[in-house]
Amino acid sequence: MHVHRWPRVLRTSAVFAMLLAPLFGGAAVAAQPGIVSGQAPRRQQETAYARGYADGYRRGLADGRRGDRYDPAESREYRGGEDGYTDSYGSRDAYRTNYRAGFRRGYEDGYRDGTR
Repeated sequence: MHVHRWPRVLRTSAVFAMLLAPLFGGAAVAAQPGIVSGQAPRRQQETAYARGYADGYRRGLADGRRGDRYDPAESREYRGGEDGYTDSYGSRDAYRTNYRAGFRRGYEDGYRDGTR
């Protein structure tokens, strides 16, 4: 594997670990920058942020590779902010806030990788 791909592999592994943690006994996941504390249960915060990050990363990577301008808020997923939401997560607004925070961060990382 090429050395320049390791950061992407590590980032992708971290996202999958965050997404799968609640399925395996709620294993602790390190706090993510951008998670809005106190507005939603921790599991919802982590799930929303991780889902947003993964979606944002894919979108940013594609935009960077196509040479599109940097604009995470242009995407349908970001504007909706509810991909992956279920009623069991509680507050839709808190989920949306955390999803969008993750999306922005993922988009930034993906766009950077896509323009290399």
